[in-house]
Amino acid sequence: MNFPFFIAKRYFSTKNNSNFVHIISWVSLFGVAIGTAALILVLSVFNGFEQLVLSMYNSFDPHLKISSAEGKTFNPESIKTLISVNNEIAVSAFVLEEKVLLKYQEKEFIATVKGVSANYSQLANFDSLIIEGNYINENDYQNVAAVGEGVAYYLSMGLGAVFEQLHVFVPNRNSKTLLNPQTAFKHSTVKPVGIFRIQAEIDEQYIITPLAFIQQLSEKENEVSAIEIKLKNADNMLLVQQQLKEVLGPAYSVKNRFEQQEILYKILNTEKLVVFLILLFIMIIAAFNIIGSLSMLILDKKEDILTLKSFGATQQQIQSIFFNKSMLTILAGASSGLLIGIAVGFLQQTFGFIGMGGGNFVIDAYPISFSILDVLLVFSSVIFIGLLASWYPSIQLTKRLFRK
Repeated sequence: MNFPFFIAKRYFSTKNNSNFVHIISWVSLFGVAIGTAALILVLSVFNGFEQLVLSMYNSFDPHLKISSAEGKTFNPESIKTLISVNNEIAVSAFVLEEKVLLKYQEKEFIATVKGVSANYSQLANFDSLIIEGNYINENDYQNVAAVGEGVAYYLSMGLGAVFEQLHVFVPNRNSKTLLNPQTAFKHSTVKPVGIFRIQAEIDEQYIITPLAFIQQLSEKENEVSAIEIKLKNADNMLLVQQQLKEVLGPAYSVKNRFEQQEILYKILNTEKLVVFLILLFIMIIAAFNIIGSLSMLILDKKEDILTLKSFGATQQQIQSIFFNKSMLTILAGASSGLLIGIAVGFLQQTFGFIGMGGGNFVIDAYPISFSILDVLLVFSSVIFIGLLASWYPSIQLTKRLFRK
């Protein structure tokens, strides 16, 4: 066994619990373990919230979304064949979105009509999102709509009166002036046949209608604002995106699921990074405890240093002894912290014993999701801080004592 490591191991595993320096060393180990466990748990909770929030959007956002790079709408027939030859695509649906004014009885509300082709329910699995009534495909009548729960709330559209007509107004493209309400807007009605719930931001914005209804009302026959695509294997999303970009060229924009909610992803990742840096700064402050305990150990072992020097131990060997001893403390603390954090996280995943504190939340307990990258990041960060905290006292103090 390496001589410096052997002595360091003896210092680390000594049974002299009455020694004050030894107690301080164990306090340092405990501090590293708690800090590491806190880092793992906080990052895992952020991962859990990120997956929860994104899963809400992902039930509405497709894997890939093709839109025009220049105008608002385009004719999909020109690229329909190019898309259909890709074997990775399971479902592709045509979509046309328009801002409209809704009127229900005496209530008015500005929303977005999303006209969809008949196979859209396969892409979004919309049947599972309907909380009352039916999806639009289950009705032979063309002028029907599935209304977001938030839109229904603002229009005071009670479930008992869901089958009354909903008035839809869109700007008239051929009108020369907006001063005359009779000519400024085109008007039609739809029969609400269902109410869906996805996520508050979506529910308060959208109603779903057949594609032909909004195309006719907005005078955009044979035009769509996007083609939404569901893949057979979501893991190939980036690969298929690149393939479609090469096939379609610069005239079309192909966005993956992450790019469709780019701001949301940036916010979630920024929050996670800020919290990680704050906890890491706390770990750096805790590193001063490591410096203090190692300095006290070196001073306490002053006689041992002189004895080892008289036996022919070099200055580098003496420095390695205390550096290794400190790193053993760091490694033990970091490893223990990882185990504690993962164990507590697993218990939270299984039993959910830490609740959200009441209130109208989507979930009852804090969500947990572990990531191997987070585990490696935390472990390497703690070890790096430990290296810096161990280097200074082991090099500088032993150098001064060795020269005496």
